[in-house]
Amino acid sequence: MKISTRAIIGLVSAAAIGGCASAPTVQVPDTEVAALMRSDLNYLAGRPLMGRLTGTAGNDSAATYIARRYIQLGLEPLFGKRECLPDCTKSYLEAFRVPHRAVDQLDVRIRDHTQNVAAMLRGTDSVLNKEYIVDGAHYDHIGQSTVYARDPQIFRAVHLGADDNASGTVAVMELARRLAANPTRRSVIFANFSAEELGLIGSSVFVENIPVPIGDVITMVNLDMVGRLRDDRLVLHTGWAGNRIRQVADNVRVISPAIHLQLVWRSAADEASDQISFDEVHVPVFSPFTDLHADYHAAGDVADRINFAGMEKIVDFTERVIRALGDGNSRPAAASTH
Repeated sequence: MKISTRAIIGLVSAAAIGGCASAPTVQVPDTEVAALMRSDLNYLAGRPLMGRLTGTAGNDSAATYIARRYIQLGLEPLFGKRECLPDCTKSYLEAFRVPHRAVDQLDVRIRDHTQNVAAMLRGTDSVLNKEYIVDGAHYDHIGQSTVYARDPQIFRAVHLGADDNASGTVAVMELARRLAANPTRRSVIFANFSAEELGLIGSSVFVENIPVPIGDVITMVNLDMVGRLRDDRLVLHTGWAGNRIRQVADNVRVISPAIHLQLVWRSAADEASDQISFDEVHVPVFSPFTDLHADYHAAGDVADRINFAGMEKIVDFTERVIRALGDGNSRPAAASTH
């Protein structure tokens, strides 16, 4: 998640109150889902990927890992010409250039090209499958750069970004696994964005070049920093058609077995993450977020501090929201680019 002015104020206040102590190590729950998510997160937030900074080998390796999972799940590659001939090769990767202004402001050397990753799960209804839900998360982080770091005084620190945003990336991959086994009536696009930390660049490129009509995207679900659930408190950002999405979320939460979460509703523009790229073109957005913490953009954001039981609860809840929207007879609101 790219830091906002409000976030800076909140973090300064938190540091003044509680010092710089990091969250304690969280015990991994003994469930199959948690074990799978832990394996994925340990890879993405592992030392070999060096924090997945855009334009680095670690970022490329993360993209390949995500694409390979979508291939294993049998999802369709998203990118390619709409008029593609039968022998035309589509791709899970959307290559794009990073603007020089974003490259030049960093204090480490990166390449000026990177890629989004995305795949399609076709809906089961022959009419409604021409409408889409985008389930997305950025997979990049800040690596060894100190430009966006909150601990720039630590020499050559590697910011592994377990919560920001390996957690959201893993949540999207787990949702893809579940939905691939039991698709909804509407189609679902699973999208993983690069260059979010450099200014929401990847999601902006995705929205500008999305290979389906943007007016047929009924909702964008953005998962950014969902790995530090505390006291069951979950922040939810919404924008366009927020009241309708809030109604859906409140309804699915109490379906038996109820999911016990304390929901805190905020504006989509409250935090600078990829939901903004969609909200700006009037796509309804829904963005779970477990809020900031002392390890945000610091070297302490590591896999051992992820609350996997909390992540599993958030994935359960988000799956219910996606299924309600994907199977419902009506969409949250008519999307518009005007």
